[in-house]
Amino acid sequence: MSVVTKWCGGLLLLVLAGCSSLPANELQQVREQVDWKTREALDQFLKDVPGLEQELEQSVGYVVGTSDVLLLGPLGGSNAVAVLHDNREQSRLYLDVHSLRMGFGLGAKGGRFLAVIHDPDLLAQLRHGKWLIKPGASSNVGAQNGALRYRNDELALFVSSDSGVSAGAGMKVSQVSVNQRLSNTAQSSYNFPSKNSAHTQNQQAPRYWGHTLPFLGKRAVERGFNLPMPLGVGVVRADVRQEMRIEHLEVGFNGNGTRPYDFVFFGAESDLITEQVKLDAWVLPFLNLYGTFGQVNGDLDLDIAIDGNAMLDQIGKDCTGIIRPPVCYLFENKQVRFPVTADLSPMNYGVGGVVASGWHDWFLLIPFNVTWTDSDKAVLEGRALTISPRLGRGFAMNRAGRVTLFAGGNYLDVRTVITGSLAIPGTEQILDYKVDQKNSDRWNLVAGANWDITPRLSLMLEYDGFIGSRDAFISALTVRF
Repeated sequence: MSVVTKWCGGLLLLVLAGCSSLPANELQQVREQVDWKTREALDQFLKDVPGLEQELEQSVGYVVGTSDVLLLGPLGGSNAVAVLHDNREQSRLYLDVHSLRMGFGLGAKGGRFLAVIHDPDLLAQLRHGKWLIKPGASSNVGAQNGALRYRNDELALFVSSDSGVSAGAGMKVSQVSVNQRLSNTAQSSYNFPSKNSAHTQNQQAPRYWGHTLPFLGKRAVERGFNLPMPLGVGVVRADVRQEMRIEHLEVGFNGNGTRPYDFVFFGAESDLITEQVKLDAWVLPFLNLYGTFGQVNGDLDLDIAIDGNAMLDQIGKDCTGIIRPPVCYLFENKQVRFPVTADLSPMNYGVGGVVASGWHDWFLLIPFNVTWTDSDKAVLEGRALTISPRLGRGFAMNRAGRVTLFAGGNYLDVRTVITGSLAIPGTEQILDYKVDQKNSDRWNLVAGANWDITPRLSLMLEYDGFIGSRDAFISALTVRF
């Protein structure tokens, strides 16, 4: 009994779906079985179709595949294994073909097919996975030397079987996807580049990276690194509460401008929720760059006091007479305390990057970014600088993907300018203010987890706190392609 039948119950097609956990040596024997069956299919087509060899040489590539069981009928499904040969790069890629036919026709066992590809765009699409929807019969479909043929500008398709040519009519929907285990595509199971001693070049299944990004990606793959899918789109939510410190205060009255004032600071706290869209790309094997944009919503509470006599001088009130203005009783020889609450909803945008690398299941990440906040009403303007080194380890969850746990530090430098006005109780005066502030504590600790559900989908949860006066909860959902 062969390795294939021993592990998968007899059908080669089921190897691809049911043997994802095969050890490397058994996986190589499965790959050899696939190569043998597809070479046999190609030799048969070369024998049956005159001029096919020359057409193959002139093509950009071709797909040859076999199906041990081909089920047609009112609602039938077929599965096939195929090998994509790229004539330009002299490489090959193993494909899964999952099909659904709706219509009628005749069935056959031992089916095989050959698609000679003339369109480079189609070849690129097949290398990244593609849905194909095509009619099952038309005026340009017919039998030629024992093979059913379909031809258009993109490809020439030949289909045959051991027990006769299949024929029918209807619509066929096929999903072509890369078999990651057989193809050795160097795609990382994590969302960061990683190296493993098992990630080596293999003549039977050369390591392959079919994306333009990152630059130098093919060289990194040749040196044993697996890479995440290069592009990402995500949504990020951050709930941040932290203490702030006032650096500079300017005060004015009734819209007549502001000037610096000596002040006493009692405290300030911001409680903000930021929701952003994030676009990122791995531009180098170990460097990811990204941009974000979104909106901030929350409150800022300030508690400050200024000298009452200085306020009276600025608004031009004389408190030396017998009949004194009411504001004199409120401010003269007193320290006037103003609690200020600002309701904030400015726009937020930023740029940043991640320097990352992994060894086996361990990894080191150093994210960094600069974010700017800008309000149309000039209520809040500022910028924030973040650097957050972290170390972690990944764990396989079988069919549930992989989970990485990480911990590290977070440096956050926030500098903002808040402007606004408030009515002074008991008077007709309007106090105008401008406050420069920064966060009280720059460093704190970070702990979190990232769940790579698939290489295309990941969920991240992070707590930023433990020490200092800042508490932050951050979550992100990212789709990669």
